[in-house]
Amino acid sequence: MRKTLTISFAISLCLSIFGLFFEGKVKAAEAFVHPGMLHTQADFERMKEMVNTGTQPYLDGWNQLVNSPLSQAGWTPRATATISRGGTGDNVALLFNDIARAYQNALRWKISGNTANGDTARDILNAWSSTLTTLTGSADRYLASGLYGYEMANAAEIMRGYPGFDVAQMQNMLLNVFYKPLNERFLIGNEYGGDHNGAYIQNYWANWDLSNMAATVAIGIFCDRRDIYDIGIEYFKNGAGNGSIYNAIPFLHTGGLAQWQESGRDQAHTQLGIGIMATINEMAWNQGLDLYGWANNRFLKAAEYVAKYNNGNEVPFATYEWGNGTNGAVQTQTAISEGSRNELRPIWEMIYNHYAQRKGMSVPNIAARANLLRPEGGPNTQYPSSFDQLGFGTLLYTRPASSGGTAILPAGNIADGIYRFILRLDSKAMEATGSSSGAPVKKSTYTGGTNQMWTVSHLGGGQYSIKNVQSGLSLEVASGSLEHGAQFQLSNSTGEDNQKFAFIPTGEGYYRITPVHSNKPADVAGASTAEGAQILQWRYVLGSNQQWRIDPLSVNARLQSFNYPDRYLRHKNYRVQINTNINPAQDSEFKIVTGLMDTNGASFESINIPGYFLRVRSNGEVWLDQNDGTTTFFNDATFRRVPGLADPKLSSYQMWADSTKYLRHSNYLMYAQAASGLSFNADATFTEVTP
Repeated sequence: MRKTLTISFAISLCLSIFGLFFEGKVKAAEAFVHPGMLHTQADFERMKEMVNTGTQPYLDGWNQLVNSPLSQAGWTPRATATISRGGTGDNVALLFNDIARAYQNALRWKISGNTANGDTARDILNAWSSTLTTLTGSADRYLASGLYGYEMANAAEIMRGYPGFDVAQMQNMLLNVFYKPLNERFLIGNEYGGDHNGAYIQNYWANWDLSNMAATVAIGIFCDRRDIYDIGIEYFKNGAGNGSIYNAIPFLHTGGLAQWQESGRDQAHTQLGIGIMATINEMAWNQGLDLYGWANNRFLKAAEYVAKYNNGNEVPFATYEWGNGTNGAVQTQTAISEGSRNELRPIWEMIYNHYAQRKGMSVPNIAARANLLRPEGGPNTQYPSSFDQLGFGTLLYTRPASSGGTAILPAGNIADGIYRFILRLDSKAMEATGSSSGAPVKKSTYTGGTNQMWTVSHLGGGQYSIKNVQSGLSLEVASGSLEHGAQFQLSNSTGEDNQKFAFIPTGEGYYRITPVHSNKPADVAGASTAEGAQILQWRYVLGSNQQWRIDPLSVNARLQSFNYPDRYLRHKNYRVQINTNINPAQDSEFKIVTGLMDTNGASFESINIPGYFLRVRSNGEVWLDQNDGTTTFFNDATFRRVPGLADPKLSSYQMWADSTKYLRHSNYLMYAQAASGLSFNADATFTEVTP
C-alpha cells in the first residue's frame, strides 16, 4: 500500500475548476464502478434472488418496500424551478417526497423488472432535472443541498442506462444547482462565498458537514468527476469542520466506545449523523475504499456508543467544547442528552451488515439496535425528518456472512521516516527534555540535536506512532487524559491510543499533531514564544501555536508525476526524467534529507548511488551529480518544498538560489524553469510516495 507525504491540506478549487484536463494533458483517474453508490449490481442480483426464492429477512424487507405508499407507480412529479428550505415560502417537501418516490420506484424496477416502476422513477428524475434551477431559503438550504443531493444522485445512479433517462441533464442539474453553489461552497468555499456560510468553522453541527460530504461523494460518482469525489473523501479524513471523522468523533472511551459530536445535543440528530457517515462509508466501500475502517474503526466505536445509549444503557461522556457564531464563542456540553432517546431511524442495518457480516466483527449494541427495527421501512409522510434517510435497509443491506467484496484502507498522509516538527508561531522545534519515561516535551530553537528528531511510523488507517530519536521512547499524552492541558511527554511504548497520532493538515504546509484518543492537538501553552515553553493538548482553536511544519530529515520516497501518474522521477545515465516501468526500481528512489545549503531546505540523494544528488546545472537541466562539497553544488542541489502548484496537498520544489524556478518535466525530461499556467503547474507538481 502506498503512503503519500502531503504538503498542505487546503483542498484546491483548481481541482473542480480545471477538471481532469491541463491544456491537453489528461490526469489519469480510475474509472468509477456503476452502479456504485449505496448499491452495486452484485447487491441487486443478491436481492433479486433472495426475494424470488422467498428468503427471509429479504422478503419482509421487500414487502416493506412494496407496501410503501411512496413506491407506487404512476406518480405525477411536482417539479418546481425554485425550492426553498427554511423561512417564508418553504416548499422543500415537494422535492424530498418526489426523491423518495423516485428512489423507491427505481428499487422496485431494479429488483422486480417492473417497467411501470422504472418509467415512474425515470419521469420523476427527468422532470426535476429539467425544471429545478435554484435551491434557496435560510441556512437550512445547505441541509437541503446535502440531504437531497445525495438522495437524488443515488436514485439517478440506479436508473443510469434506463431507456429515456437523461443522464447528462441530471448531471448538469446536480453540478449547477446542488454541488457548485451549495455543497462545495459549504465545505471548502468557492466563488459563491466563504465556507460554512461565513460562520466560524466549528459553528455547524456534524450532520451539516456530513450531508454535504455525502452529496459531494455521490455527485462525484454519478457525474464521473473524480475531483469532486476526492473532495468529499479528503474532507472525511481531514476536514476542518465538525463532519470530519476526528471532529465528529472527538473522544475515545474504554470498552470500544467513542463519543459522537452531537451526543450532548439530542439523540435524533446524533443518529442522523451516524446514518449519514455510514452512507458515505458505504458509497466509498462500493468504489473500493474502506472508510469504515479508517482511523482504527473509529466509526464503529461511535456507532456502538450511540446504539448502546439509545438501547437504554449508560455510556461515558467527556465534556465537549466547540466554537460557534462568527467569532468562535465557546459553548460547552457537560452531559449526554436524553432528548429523542430511542427514536427509531432506519440506519442500523447498513452498519450492522458491514461490520458483522462483511467483516465478521462483534457489534453487540449495533446488532441489538438493528434487531429492533427489522425489517426496516422507509420515510413516513407524517414525519418530514424521516425523509433524511432512504431506508429499507433489511432488503438492501442484509448479506451472508463474510460477503460483499473488499475495499482498500486508504494510505496515510505522511511517509515513514525521521522528521523535525517546527511550530508555525515562532519556528521553534518540538524537543524532548530528557531521555527517561515521563520527560516532558517543549519547544526550543532548532539545533539539530537528536532530542529534536522524531521517528514517524504509520500504524494503518492514518494513525502514527512518534518516537524520539535520542531515547527511542514514544510521544504520548500523560495518563491518556481527555482534559485540556494534559502534558505531552515521553514514555515506554504501550500501543495505547494516547500514543497514537493523526497529522491533520491545516493549510499552507502545516499540520495539527492530534492524539487520536482526545482530538486535542499539540499546543504551546498560552501561545508563548519563550524558549522552552511546554507542549500540552488543547482543543483546536485555529492557533499558530497548534500548527506544525513536518520537515523530513531522512525519508525515502519516489516522486510521482501529478499529470502523468504512471511516471516517476528517475535517473537514467545520470539524466533525470520521468518514466514508466522503471528497472531497476531503485533508480526512482531518493532519500529526502535536510538541504545541503540550508537546513530549512531539502535535498534529494539517490538511494542506489549514495553521495549523488538531484542537481540543477547551469543550463537548467536536472542531473544526478556527485556532491563535490562546494557552495555552488549545495545551492544547485537544495530546494524549497512548497504546496503543489496544481494541487496544494502535494509538492512542488523551488530552487533554493532562485525561487522563481521550479523543478518540472518537459517532454519527460526534468528542468528547473520559471513559468506559469495550468500546464506548467501540473508539470511542476509531484506526489511523494513511500517506495
